[in-house]
Amino acid sequence: MQVENKEFWEKYNVIISQDIAKKSSDFEIFMMEKAKEIYANFGSIKKIKIFGCGTGREIESIAEFYHPTQMVASDIAENMIIKCNENLKLWKLDACTETLTIDAKDYNKVLKEYDLVTFFNSMMTYVIAKKDRITIFKNAHKILKNNGVVVGTVHNQEGTFLKTSFFKFRNLFSFYYGESAGIRDINFHGFILKGYYYTKKDLLNDLQLASFRNIEIYSLEEYNQLKNIKYNRKKGYNNLIFIAQK
Repeated sequence: MQVENKEFWEKYNVIISQDIAKKSSDFEIFMMEKAKEIYANFGSIKKIKIFGCGTGREIESIAEFYHPTQMVASDIAENMIIKCNENLKLWKLDACTETLTIDAKDYNKVLKEYDLVTFFNSMMTYVIAKKDRITIFKNAHKILKNNGVVVGTVHNQEGTFLKTSFFKFRNLFSFYYGESAGIRDINFHGFILKGYYYTKKDLLNDLQLASFRNIEIYSLEEYNQLKNIKYNRKKGYNNLIFIAQK
């Protein structure tokens, strides 16, 4: 069954699948450490904006790592925010965390408020239109304080043999597919929605268009090489992780 992005994330089965106690992965810790290191000369990370928070499963780890004074978490799906609010009370983080149901491309009413902006859980993968992805990255740039940091993950066109081959074929015919060459159907819990898979070059370009600097992008394979850990692309998603500064 084909569904649109917002409709998909409102589904009960999808929400339950995401409502899993989750500590940050090693590469998420890596990004948070890098952000802290980059921002250290300008202050400490105390005010954080979390896009695509879902059920809030990354918020507890973010709070444990930074001990922020304020967090603002938003998601496009109202039912996700309802579950997130339940979890925030359970974790005793509701006092320092504001939640909003809003499309990320519409979050543009504040200026230079945040030390850190996060796009975990490959949220940007589910933003199909390039103009919307650029708008969201520009919003992130706008709401960050000077020298503030953005971190996140996106799906990668390179990974397993079948996935890599699929996108190589589409890119060969980019004259036909255009910007949609990176789009692929995602099957999850009986629903089908479209997702956008980045190349490193495309991700770098989008972040630069949003005026970010000091951009670092790693595939999970490259990240594991940094850590001298073997990575199996036959099984791994090989997502891209990024860190950039305003």
